[in-house]
Parts: sequence; C-alpha cells; structure tokens
Amino acid sequence: MKFLNVLFAATLLTAGAQAMADEVWEANTGTVVYEAEMGPTAVWTYGAKGDAGVIYVPGLAKVYKNRGSYRGYWAKDKAEKACSTMRPGVVGRMTAYWGHFDVTFIDKDFPSRWEARWSYCDGEYEALKVEAKPVLGEAPAPAQPK
Repeated sequence: MKFLNVLFAATLLTAGAQAMADEVWEANTGTVVYEAEMGPTAVWTYGAKGDAGVIYVPGLAKVYKNRGSYRGYWAKDKAEKACSTMRPGVVGRMTAYWGHFDVTFIDKDFPSRWEARWSYCDGEYEALKVEAKPVLGEAPAPAQPK
C-alpha cells in the first residue's frame, strides 16, 4: 500500500509539472485538470501551486460517453473549515480539509461541460455552484499589428 501511495504521489507531481491530461476545464473557480485514474476513480486537480486541491470522482474513470452524475469529494491541505475525520488528499496525504463534490455532466459525451455542488465535510452544500466548460485545442495566436 505504501508503494501505491508513493507511485500515486509521483504521478500527480509529474502531471502537475506538465499538463498531460486529456481533459481540462475552465471553471468559475479556476482551472480543473483530469490528472489520473486510480481503478474506477478519476482524479482531478485544481488550484494554484502551494494551494492545490484534489477531487476524487468514483465511477468516472474510463467513462467517455453517456456521463451522468457522480458523487465524489474534494480535499486540500488547508481550507476554511476542518472536519472531524480525515481523508486522503493531495498526493495521498491524509487531511482534515475535505468535503462532498457532486458533479453532473451537462453534455453526455467528451468533451463536456459540467456543474457541481460542494460542501465542507458532511455539511450542507455551499451556495456557490461550480460551473465548468472544456478547454479545447490551442489558444489562438495574438493578432499581429499591420
């Protein structure tokens, strides 16, 4: 088990340094990246370096068509509220900063927009809904002056 934690940590660190993910979304809360898969669980990352978070979405790994709704959880090293229980967070480190993350895909096939509700710990859902749209292709080159 310790080997798997080390391998998972190395995978996230490598992926974070160089975006190798197939899916990237721009959300109203920032960029979200589909980083890895652990069995049936998709692993997404978000946030800036030094304040990064992870979202675990069980049942989403290798699902590219007919996507629906999934119940997962987010975790960070620090957040506004601490929970009374711990969960695996960024690079597998246990953390007391987590909450539910329920995501619903709007478009059923890849690439897809999605929206999510989230909470701190097992509490009520927050008012801010996360809404995201896929980032596709390369950014257009800036216009050159004539």
